[in-house]
Amino acid sequence: ITTSMFLYKNHDKIPKDFSLVFVDDVDSFLKTAKNIDKALYLLGFDEEDINLALEVIKLKAKQNKTDEDWNKINQLTEKLRKIEAKRKGVLIVSSATSNPKSNRIKLFRELLGFEVGTPTFYLRNIVDSYDDIENHELSELIKKLGKGGLVFIPSDKKKEYAEEVKEYLTKKGVKAATYEEIDDEILKKYENGKIDVLIGISSYRNPLARGIDLPHVIRYAIFYGVPKIVLSLKFEANLSHLLWALSSIRAYILKKFPQYAIQIDKWITQLKKYQYLTEEFLQNNPNLKEKVDNLRLEVGQFLNSEEIINLLKESNEVTLRKDEDGYKLVVSDVTGYLQASGRTSRMYSGGITKGLSVILIDDKKAFNHLQKRVKWFSDDIEFVDFKSIELDKILKEIDSDREKVRKILKGEIKFEKVESILKPVLIVVESPNKARTIANFFGKAIRRRVNNYEILETSIDDRYLMITASLGHILDLNKELGYYGVFVKDHIVPVYEAIEGKEEIIESIRSVSFESLEVYVATDPDTEGEKIGWDVELLLKPYVKNIQRMEFHEVTKKAIINAIKNPRDFDENLVKAQIVRRVADRWVGFEYSQLLQKAFGKNWLSAGRVQTPVLGWIIEREKERKQKIYRITITLQQDSRKLELDIDYQNKQDAENIFNNLNNIEIIVKEVKEEDKNPLPPYRTDTMLKDASDRYRFSLPKTMELAQDLFELGYITYHRTDSTRVSDVGIALAREYIEEAFGKDYFQARVWGEGGAHECIRPTRAMETEELKSMILSGQYEGLTFDHIKLYDLIFKRFIASQMRAVKFKAKDVIIKGFGFELEKVLHTDIIQDGWNKILPAELHPDLEGIIDISNNKQFKIVPKAFPFTHGELVFRMKERGIGRPSTYATIIA
Repeated sequence: ITTSMFLYKNHDKIPKDFSLVFVDDVDSFLKTAKNIDKALYLLGFDEEDINLALEVIKLKAKQNKTDEDWNKINQLTEKLRKIEAKRKGVLIVSSATSNPKSNRIKLFRELLGFEVGTPTFYLRNIVDSYDDIENHELSELIKKLGKGGLVFIPSDKKKEYAEEVKEYLTKKGVKAATYEEIDDEILKKYENGKIDVLIGISSYRNPLARGIDLPHVIRYAIFYGVPKIVLSLKFEANLSHLLWALSSIRAYILKKFPQYAIQIDKWITQLKKYQYLTEEFLQNNPNLKEKVDNLRLEVGQFLNSEEIINLLKESNEVTLRKDEDGYKLVVSDVTGYLQASGRTSRMYSGGITKGLSVILIDDKKAFNHLQKRVKWFSDDIEFVDFKSIELDKILKEIDSDREKVRKILKGEIKFEKVESILKPVLIVVESPNKARTIANFFGKAIRRRVNNYEILETSIDDRYLMITASLGHILDLNKELGYYGVFVKDHIVPVYEAIEGKEEIIESIRSVSFESLEVYVATDPDTEGEKIGWDVELLLKPYVKNIQRMEFHEVTKKAIINAIKNPRDFDENLVKAQIVRRVADRWVGFEYSQLLQKAFGKNWLSAGRVQTPVLGWIIEREKERKQKIYRITITLQQDSRKLELDIDYQNKQDAENIFNNLNNIEIIVKEVKEEDKNPLPPYRTDTMLKDASDRYRFSLPKTMELAQDLFELGYITYHRTDSTRVSDVGIALAREYIEEAFGKDYFQARVWGEGGAHECIRPTRAMETEELKSMILSGQYEGLTFDHIKLYDLIFKRFIASQMRAVKFKAKDVIIKGFGFELEKVLHTDIIQDGWNKILPAELHPDLEGIIDISNNKQFKIVPKAFPFTHGELVFRMKERGIGRPSTYATIIA
């Protein structure tokens, strides 16, 4: 037991090879970067080891790494793995707030396999309420709620206002202190109830919002005004504020002025790059300062332009104020609200304390902005009217939690078993992306490495989660034993073995399972996922008693928590179905392949159970492509509306004769009527693949990769599905978006299918594409490309349209007569009542009748009898014929 200063001065005198080194208050310890080296010496490492690790750190941090750099990193990393064996003991570091800046902290990652994280778990158990500020006398509200309060004033008020609020409360008999007065004595008085409330500013920078942790004292927070950020449109100095504001209003501006998308996106990218530069740094770099000043000026001039000012005045989410310095833009400060309100709900050994937040609204637009933007951070937060809450019941629950915390702090409550406080649970998913998304729902995850594979650690309620990935299947049929890996005697016995290269993953998962009391297998919710999970269960059974399946169809915080609380047994019928398919694929595929190889003398040829008939369709279509037909195309156009009529002939002479004599057509209107046209159902796998192929020419594997990323990052529901069913959650999500964007009359709930485990492919939150793009540009969301956004846009619009009312068209039943042909058509010539066309285009035809000259609007073409299949058409044919499954469409065609 020693101090960091003693260690720093006397490390040569202290023996090496300690079994355990425990560092308390790591923040203080890390103020001297060399202390890290000293701790590593105590564990058996030497200076040469540290220098090698620093070289790897430097190479990894290098921008634009060459192939030579990567080769060197791999070589040095291999050396480090051997050096790791020199470690004689265990290092434990403890801190609730550590956010180390020194690059030397990465030595822990390279030599010990873990990173010092910032375990700020964003778990909340807060009633988020609101009311108009006019409805409440602040002092009376505080008296009603009692002691243990925090009062936050908006950051647009000056700090002197906090003092004014204190003076007002003191006159009204409420004992208060401001954040500037806080010291040990004030905190003691607050803890003992001699001070009723503390007053701070609702900004994440304010010490009262981020630096106070008294779970046994703090009961509620009152926001005396909506937390907000105010920016000068003339010349805003704070680049982070400018970035947040521009990102917040980007989607709103682009709805009216889409032509500004490229310029706004360029500004957001630049602001993201420069936002952390200090004025001092800029003063010392005049060229960079000039760039930043020009950027501020450009954005300011744009936001001050007449068309943008007029547009912002119409917004119900941002407020414009005007003073002698020009316009000010007011938006909510979401991070300030989350940080400040979070003081009322803290983790303790019995769970998470309940808290109450009351926002007294002084700016309705800023509150609307807060309500919407808070969803960017958490889907769970729902604001409720303060007048509607059961206040006495909530305060009783709040006080019950504080009493428990006080008893725990005094040692009056003892836990018989440690695991009842925080139970270690291993969660196995399929991909690292999904592991990261799940871990990040509960704060910034702590990372460590086991057998060279990453483990992400976080906590929720009474569980400490360790999340890792299997990287897909880990077992497959043996190739040598039996009949292609299956013994066929009295029974069919498939023989499985570890897939080559997966042995280390299995060892890593097993190693972590030793630390776990429970294992939840959270692989994808289909037969493949069930089989992967079943394999994991069998491999871990000797080490862990309780292994269960965790199923969810969307990667959202709510869905994950629900799955953790409601695990199930493995479904052996799904596992058997996968095994039967795998054995059939192996037997049929291997036999077909050998037949092909012998017939053509090419040992690289292969075929499969499903690929073979699909290949047959492609060959037949190719034969049809070589046959020609003769097509007359007539184009009818009226303004931007167009209708093409194709008349096909087998005989060239007949086609040429009709074409030469075809100079006009007659359109005869049989009936004019109103026709309701319902939207298409939301996507399932085959329809998504077809539209992505037809619209963007995405290959099937590319679409499935993009969809897998969107699913694992929590933007869409599971994408391998045959169902178009919409759950109650999906309907509620659509209602929220449609009623806000278009009005209540446009919403029409549709289930689109029978009940069951699976549902359609849909977004997991009511976030339109431009909002998502804004968040990506500003750095709020990472890991997505513009191709991801294109696919998300297809899914979002198709789903929202599926929950909107029908479009009422003016429809005409017509007969179209020409030389040698007669056609019947239904033409939609006008929209009588809008519906789903508000989000998806609805085709309108030219409104024409009578004799029409087409002598200049006709074409004669020689075309194939059938064109080659597109990827989308093949998927449609496979679905129609019942061949393949959502999980295999892409791999079969690729």
